[in-house]
Amino acid sequence: MTLKLYLDNPEIEPGFEAVRASLPGADLPGLNMLRGDAMSRFVESGIPGPKVEEWKYTNLNFLAKQNFQPASGAESPEDVKSLFDKAYMKDIAGPVVVFVNGHINVALSSYPDEKGLAFTVLSENTEVFQEFLKESENSGALNNLNRALVTDGYHMEIAAGTRLKQPVQIVHIATSSTDMKSLRTRVRIEAGENAKAEIIETFIGAEGIRYWSHMVSDINLAKGADVTIYQFQRQGKQAIHMTELHSSVSDEAKFSHISLQLGAEVSRTEIINSFTGEFAHIELRGAYLGRVKQSHDIFTQINHDKPNCQSNQLFRGVLDEGGTSAFQGKVVVARDAQKTNADQSNKNLLLSRKAEANCKPELLIYADDVKCTHGATVGELDADHLFYLRSRGLDEVAAKGLLVEAFVSGVFDEIEDENLRTSFRDLTSDWLSHEVTP
Repeated sequence: MTLKLYLDNPEIEPGFEAVRASLPGADLPGLNMLRGDAMSRFVESGIPGPKVEEWKYTNLNFLAKQNFQPASGAESPEDVKSLFDKAYMKDIAGPVVVFVNGHINVALSSYPDEKGLAFTVLSENTEVFQEFLKESENSGALNNLNRALVTDGYHMEIAAGTRLKQPVQIVHIATSSTDMKSLRTRVRIEAGENAKAEIIETFIGAEGIRYWSHMVSDINLAKGADVTIYQFQRQGKQAIHMTELHSSVSDEAKFSHISLQLGAEVSRTEIINSFTGEFAHIELRGAYLGRVKQSHDIFTQINHDKPNCQSNQLFRGVLDEGGTSAFQGKVVVARDAQKTNADQSNKNLLLSRKAEANCKPELLIYADDVKCTHGATVGELDADHLFYLRSRGLDEVAAKGLLVEAFVSGVFDEIEDENLRTSFRDLTSDWLSHEVTP
């Protein structure tokens, strides 16, 4: 018996037709047609199964049996405010845009309005929304499902030479009414020549419910642009969380993505990057912490299609009893991409013999004048270090927490903004101090 590459869920298409008339832009024939086309393409392919190489460590069999209908944006203000207060970083000045259950929440949002920045919410501009739903070369199976059922998102266009003075916070909230619901958003960020911006994305959700959050992002950097995205994943413990990001980086531009994965039962971060110009730089850094019934999957691909470019990847994972993780990092160096410099590192720390970490670094090199390295490790806490801290009066939980915090902090040490750096460390410390296995 052979396993299927893709899985079918016969309830998804009828479910789409049942809610189609209620989706944003349903009264526009063009937008409605694009949704239908995306759903047809998804049905043709299906859900990635265990034989699809990119998904081998994330079992999606449950999606063939469960149907998640789009969530409603209506919610009690008290429920929303409680989750917002936990997610919003008050110490970081700047605008904040809030999506609740996949829909814009105007009451809590203050749109960015700096000179040289055009910010558009999709549900407030159907012309832009329709442009977002056009098929692209990135439209894989789940991307097409997102195109068919997406309810909101935003478009950020930064003019040439514009350097945003303050970071933009984007907060995604899933409330207690989203049990067995889906939250699907899309994002496009376009940075003009020598533009600079920082975006902080936070995902947070209610506990005790099962929902599916899926965001698809496209980032395009012109010559000399510099864009950094900070991502905090704090979904509910039963949630399914997926983000799919595609970046295009031109001459002398720099794209950075720094993430911390803490929540969700199934978490998948997919980052596909392509160099479209020379002397450009891509920086990917992240940490993931998991325990009982949690699965974190990090999938990256960097396409070095141009010469004289540099990419760095640094990911560290900490897994307590019952937690699993996977890091799949692929670097592809094209034949003409001489003088490429690519470095990839994935280190994992197991706090229990009942935890599991999978590492799959890949280098596909077709050029001959390159410097490419990769390394992957899985290990336990050093017994001597633990004994030393215990001998200084720390109990076992505190000693483990200190060692793990030091292990993870290397991912965030280079963040220039002190408040952001502190936020990453505080969230890590909170996870460790409360629930590290003694």
